[in-house]
Amino acid sequence: MEAQRAETLRALRRICQGTARQFTPQLEERSRLSTGLPGLDALLPDRGMEPGWIIEWLAPVEGCGACVLALQGVRAALQRQPVWAVVDETGEFHPPAVQGWGVSLDALLWLRPSSVAEAAWAVEQCLRCPAIGVTWFQAERLPDRVIQRWKIAAETGGGVGVLFRPAKAARHTSWADVRWLVQPKPARTTAGRRMRVELLSCRGGYRTGDSVELEICDATGDVRLVSAVANTASA
Repeated sequence: MEAQRAETLRALRRICQGTARQFTPQLEERSRLSTGLPGLDALLPDRGMEPGWIIEWLAPVEGCGACVLALQGVRAALQRQPVWAVVDETGEFHPPAVQGWGVSLDALLWLRPSSVAEAAWAVEQCLRCPAIGVTWFQAERLPDRVIQRWKIAAETGGGVGVLFRPAKAARHTSWADVRWLVQPKPARTTAGRRMRVELLSCRGGYRTGDSVELEICDATGDVRLVSAVANTASA
């Protein structure tokens, strides 16, 4: 365990040294980051995410499109901080696929922790690193104090944390700045997947409860807006 942690810290130091001349995040203006999807941007304050945020994606089943939607915002974040860290505790991540998503393998830091505790520690270290634009992690159950520590680390590093959890986690409070709930819907064609994406919560309560319907083309990976749905409870 100690050897694995030491190797992770060495990797993060090398990344910071290698990118030190490319950017200065302390002096850089923290402008809004797009989700890559105008329909989702419209539901967020000032039409985008803020550096240092934790974004939580909740989905009832794997493969319903949450990962594809989250991927749309990776390239925008990497323009500020050039590294995408994937903490893969489950062993399900497939690195060659990132090239199909328009991200170079040179920008990928792939970590394979051996336990949930090691994964949580690795996520915190990656969020704290100023060279990492996106830290990507999947978890079933997490203590509140873990996400609280991640939030502090993300604000320090200035990157974005992307966390995937099952839909049942929506019953519990979270330190995440934004929580999206993805609900699959019947598609009108066999060429894609349709889903309803609801903004469960957002820092400041902006448009909480509003949602959009999106469709993913499985052949191209393109995402299009089907319709925007107002918050019926507010109405």
